[in-house]
Amino acid sequence: MFLQLDLNDLHLRGVISLNRIHGGLFGLAVGDALGSTVEYLSKEEIIRRHGQLRDIDGGGWLGLKPGEWTDDTAMTIAVAEGILANPHDPVRRIGENFIEFANIDHPAMGLFIRIAIRKYKKLKNWQKAAEEIHKEEGLTAGNGALMRTLPVAFMYKDPADIYMMSMMIARMTHWEPEAGLTCCLYCLLARDFILGTTNKVLAWEKTKDTFLGLVPPKFLGVAKKLVLDKLFDIEKRQYDNLVPSGYTVDSLACALSCFFKGSSLEEAVIRAVNLGGDADTIGAITGGLAGVYWGFEAIPDRWLAEFSAEQINRLDDVAGGFKQIFII
Repeated sequence: MFLQLDLNDLHLRGVISLNRIHGGLFGLAVGDALGSTVEYLSKEEIIRRHGQLRDIDGGGWLGLKPGEWTDDTAMTIAVAEGILANPHDPVRRIGENFIEFANIDHPAMGLFIRIAIRKYKKLKNWQKAAEEIHKEEGLTAGNGALMRTLPVAFMYKDPADIYMMSMMIARMTHWEPEAGLTCCLYCLLARDFILGTTNKVLAWEKTKDTFLGLVPPKFLGVAKKLVLDKLFDIEKRQYDNLVPSGYTVDSLACALSCFFKGSSLEEAVIRAVNLGGDADTIGAITGGLAGVYWGFEAIPDRWLAEFSAEQINRLDDVAGGFKQIFII
């Protein structure tokens, strides 16, 4: 097994900022719902059809209703509820939640997670299943782990715990080290914003240093290439040079760039989804980060109005579960 965790030693955060947690969860959901309209379209196709997409219209290749979210939000909720149920060892509950979502047969349920679930049912171990898929299929550095990882930043305070949980939860399905490492980077940065950091660039520099100090020698080469090469100067990268693919590094690069260049949550998310490509996931990743930075009140009312009362209550319940977390 990849991680030998003493889960009883995890330090859980005390009282945290509910506004930023709400902002992160709802920001992720609105980014997902907005981006689903233009998923798999190119920037040029989006311009022809929508000009600049600014409103949650539904439709897209899945034919969703306005405000209906995809697996990005559903899987994030699955992770959040699993962590809340058992923060010391959430894998079993998270896995049960994944299977429950798969049984609904939602049209947005990705092929990769379906493969992972079938393999898990055979092996009865999520990480062994992910490792076997990686050996058989390769290409397990998709953004499916990154899109669901934000709740790790909600629960765990210590950077070492964030690293361990990011990797462990990512490797339930995505065995390639880059998948877990991008999750860790994202959650470390989100954690700083949850704790009140306001300088984006300084927070990113601190995050990179913390990250490289956490990664074990086995993955240090991959980690260094990630932050010193693939994400080098990401806060300055030009919009036209972003690649909105399903590769986890590309997706994180798009989200970070749009977040750094955006002057508001709305601007950051609109920039993200109008890249096209894997627009719902990139919108969700961007919206989650922007939400913990700018807070819930920064989310446009017109976007929230597209959610049903049931959706609002579900997100409220999940976010509220993190309101009072005491050291165990």
